[in-house]
Amino acid sequence: MDYLYKRFAEYYDLCYSKKDYNKETNFLKSLIKKYKITGKHLLEFGCGTGGHAIHLRKDDFKIVGVDLNKEMLKIARKKSKSIHFLQGDMRTCDLKKRFDIVICLFSTIHYNQNCRELEKTLRNFYKHLKPRGLLIFDMGFNEERWSGGHIFVDNWSNREVDLVRFSKSRRNEDYGILDMACIIFKNNKFQFEEEHHKLRIFKTPEVKKLVEKIGFNVDLYAGYTKKVWQKNSKKYVVFAGVKQ
Repeated sequence: MDYLYKRFAEYYDLCYSKKDYNKETNFLKSLIKKYKITGKHLLEFGCGTGGHAIHLRKDDFKIVGVDLNKEMLKIARKKSKSIHFLQGDMRTCDLKKRFDIVICLFSTIHYNQNCRELEKTLRNFYKHLKPRGLLIFDMGFNEERWSGGHIFVDNWSNREVDLVRFSKSRRNEDYGILDMACIIFKNNKFQFEEEHHKLRIFKTPEVKKLVEKIGFNVDLYAGYTKKVWQKNSKKYVVFAGVKQ
């Protein structure tokens, strides 16, 4: 996983400039309120450039953000000096402390390449939570939702750069393969970058059983809404689990 977004990191925020972080963090805060979490210490695994963390920080959450990618973390640190950003692997990172809330968003969970890695990651989340603490993570590459076989062409511009990204997704057995190629025009020069992502496709009921086995009481939501997730849902599934 450590090679992802190395050269592309500086353009990540531009490509996801239309992502509604405000809406998503408002939903997270509604879950925190629903499950009566009063503590403010929050740990985010897979924090990237800090999009969710920075929005949550506005509500006085005391946040630690962890990501494997040091280039993404450099950008996050420039964006916020009040959040503690650390390099680490969600499967093995040990901060030697517990938090009221642990989150892992934007399908980061799918970088676990098999169920053994997923269980290791979820147990690590559990270890970092206080009793009755809240875990929130989402899955966009769940078996019930994702079929693959899509081709996208997107473009973005600002005062410094023009960028065109070609994306092709396909399914290879239990994995979603996402290949991206970017043409970047900057400083009157063209650059070409490629990214290759391999994401494990998980079955939602199996993940739910695993989360419960580890020791969470868990609810499933359809996307970042209050609707209960069902098998015919075409939205992200959001897991909200309280540590027992």
